[in-house]
Amino acid sequence: MGSKVVPVRLGEDELKKIDELVKHGVFRSRSEAIRELVRLGVKLAYVSEVLEAVERLFELEKVEGRIPVELGGATRQLLEERES
Repeated sequence: MGSKVVPVRLGEDELKKIDELVKHGVFRSRSEAIRELVRLGVKLAYVSEVLEAVERLFELEKVEGRIPVELGGATRQLLEERES
């Protein structure tokens, strides 16, 4: 999977914060900082959607007395831990 160049405009405050991260060695360059921060933002958005869906399942459980789908993996573990 290759990478693509995407022009981005940032506000002065955001750029100052990115420059501080680079200055303190958190990232080697502005480009690396922006790339990693975007990746983190995308992951957080996805996690937020997943948590929202799980909350909707919990609401369905309250109404129907059970969750109307079979779940496995980490979601199943979450439900088991919630029940204990």
